[in-house]
Amino acid sequence: MPTWTSPPQLVALAALYAQAQAHPETISDAAFIEAVKAAHWPTNCWSYVEASFAIIAPACLLRPHLTAELIALPIAAMIAGGLDDAGQVIAIGLDCATRDAPYVEVSEDGKRWLTQVWPGLGEVVENVFQARLQAALADDDDE
Repeated sequence: MPTWTSPPQLVALAALYAQAQAHPETISDAAFIEAVKAAHWPTNCWSYVEASFAIIAPACLLRPHLTAELIALPIAAMIAGGLDDAGQVIAIGLDCATRDAPYVEVSEDGKRWLTQVWPGLGEVVENVFQARLQAALADDDDE
């Protein structure tokens, strides 16, 4: 699991991941999702994408049934950053796993998930991307 030493929200999340790994029954899915979301912070879209992949990858490894909900976080940021091709999403995630100077360091477990599991999630990624894109377009129509 991650061994982040800063910022404080990542230190707290690393402790939650360790607890979820050792005693998964002590943390509900709702509390787990809220903790993952709370670990994100405001930044530009593409730095958010990098940070989000580092944050969600261990979470997806620990709770694979929450993957679609968790990957919506970086995908929404990609769309906000102008991405309109779901076919690029997997490659962007892989790039985050292998970047030399990442915005947020990806843990070894996170790298394993991003390089071994993430590439096989094309259909899930496509579905989440389309849903988030439609939501973003609907938000634009409302303004």
